[in-house]
Amino acid sequence: MNERRFKQIAASDIEDDDRWEAYLFSLHSAMSKNFTEYGWSLTKAPQSITDKLKKRLDAGLKKRNEQVGVEGTFFIPDDEENAEILQELLPLHEAWSGVKLVPQNSYGLRVYRGNITLPMHMDETATHVISSILHVGHGEDDEPWALVIEDFHGNTNEVFLESGDMLFYESSKLLHGRPKMFNGDYYSSLFTHFSPDLAETDWYVNRNWVQWYVPDNYEERQEKEAGDSFDDLIYDDSDHTEPSCAHGWCGYRDSLKWHGPAPGYGKLLTGDGKVRDLNDIPSENSFRDMRAMGSGARREKDVVVEGMDYF
Repeated sequence: MNERRFKQIAASDIEDDDRWEAYLFSLHSAMSKNFTEYGWSLTKAPQSITDKLKKRLDAGLKKRNEQVGVEGTFFIPDDEENAEILQELLPLHEAWSGVKLVPQNSYGLRVYRGNITLPMHMDETATHVISSILHVGHGEDDEPWALVIEDFHGNTNEVFLESGDMLFYESSKLLHGRPKMFNGDYYSSLFTHFSPDLAETDWYVNRNWVQWYVPDNYEERQEKEAGDSFDDLIYDDSDHTEPSCAHGWCGYRDSLKWHGPAPGYGKLLTGDGKVRDLNDIPSENSFRDMRAMGSGARREKDVVVEGMDYF
């Protein structure tokens, strides 16, 4: 979390318990290791993985549309396939972060429908450290729905993903979300999460410990420094909103906009606008070979769709 947001928490009108929880999240963000310069990059996922996920998405949409009267956001789960993809994508995330990683979870396909927003937030500090969003597909005539992410340089970025684009991001350190309301038929992605291997990297600051690092006069000093220079912030169960600004987030006023499609497999677009190579990764053909070898052993399943009570 950048310095502006950190001071804004001190200046905001939130309850004491929520304020302390916000401090713990923001202190973890400030004290834990950064693994990349900007905290996010855009690349292209292996085509064979995208094709497999598109097949699941198409089948799930068809089944959902056959369920008369059922609306709203839902999942198209496949735990076995998700676990396979988590392992397959591990070397790409290690190459991007520059550290050995431990796979944590992969979930989805999450399919957004209806009038929905995703408030700005940070992810779980212990497990959702190096993450990615693999965008599978959206409605042909849908209005673009950007992921908003605040990077380590203090910039607010709007990233518009196309099918097959994969966004790497340090999700426990950077505020991210989709504060603008979705306007379209559907929007679907797969989410993967990793944490650094503690045997290899000393990186973790438990946010339940960071209170011992806070000086007694810290809150008073931050409120004095912040003064009235920040917009109102509401913090609720890790969600951040600024109701005085359009779409509940003031960063839209001077955001940087990035549009897919991504530059290609093995290429990275990041916050300075430059495209770089993602080095020491498997060839894209190797992912096709892995899927071909595993296809005979894995039986086809009936597609399942599940409603969601949360985002």
